[in-house]
Amino acid sequence: MSWLRVLSGDKRPRAQAPASQLLLILVAASAVAATAYASPAQDYMLYCMGCHGAQAEGVPGKVPPLAHALGRYMRTPAGRNYVLRVPGAANSVLSDEQLAAVLNWLAQSFDADELSSAVPLFSAAEVTRLRHSPLASVLAARSAVVRDLATTGTAPPASY
Repeated sequence: MSWLRVLSGDKRPRAQAPASQLLLILVAASAVAATAYASPAQDYMLYCMGCHGAQAEGVPGKVPPLAHALGRYMRTPAGRNYVLRVPGAANSVLSDEQLAAVLNWLAQSFDADELSSAVPLFSAAEVTRLRHSPLASVLAARSAVVRDLATTGTAPPASY
């Protein structure tokens, strides 16, 4: 009973919401909660796949591939800096935590052979520190990073 009904002495029973209405409210609340906690694969599908493709293959000449390239960028500080500052990452609606999770999921899914104990996964703190200053020239930065990566091992193609 509400405090107003108690004070007024009203002891009549109130009409209860039907169970079906309560069930509908619970289902809607769980749907909202589920979308708030999408998996990295779901976040990729919702926010990245439209440009980078279902298998992270990119679009030749337009959108760089993430598959079989991301792990290579993760080997060096310059490569990591580049990945986190490209427009898709810098301007993404994903939170820093979600972006780190998506990038790590991509690397583990498509570049597991490139990863080793010496190549750390992205942390939310690293994403926070780097992503919020977009690159002035993406192509120039990419060229420099690819040249640097080529001196330390396999590098992604210079062009895409």
